[in-house]
Amino acid sequence: MNREQIIVVEGKHDEQKLHSIFPGIRCIVTNGSSISKETLHLIEETSKQYDVILFLDPDYPGKQITNKILETGGNYHIAFMPKSEAISSNGKKVGIEHASKESIQKSLSMIHQISNNEVTISTVDLMNRGLANSGLAKQNRDQLCKELNFPPMNAKALCKTLNMLRIPLERIDDIIGRKS
Repeated sequence: MNREQIIVVEGKHDEQKLHSIFPGIRCIVTNGSSISKETLHLIEETSKQYDVILFLDPDYPGKQITNKILETGGNYHIAFMPKSEAISSNGKKVGIEHASKESIQKSLSMIHQISNNEVTISTVDLMNRGLANSGLAKQNRDQLCKELNFPPMNAKALCKTLNMLRIPLERIDDIIGRKS
């Protein structure tokens, strides 16, 4: 990316964690899932001048916030954190603030640009690659998701995510080792 990056996180503790790893990093804090219209507008406007990276907690509220931000129609990038790497030491909370430095660095090194372009991958494409409607589909999807640093997801969500991020079939084939 050529433009300066701004990271969108859920809370001030997430921001503090990122500052401890990347001093000087710039963040917008959503203050949780009750994100205000003003904050949504700020994020959308910021995306016109900066590379805005959504780096939200790998839980239901994080997905809700991501969806609210995506509805603004701004130009965004996204970084995923595996839920298993964002669990607090007592096992009761999930959040970026609980992730290790290494997990955060890995997640932010695997940024995907979000695109609302036309669908290029279909459920049939996933079926042909053993990622849907087969006995090993879940296992195959989990492996693909792990390689792409995505959270585990069902076939419909995977299809939507691959298209949203414009990940070509060739890359999927390379990852799963499919011979054309």
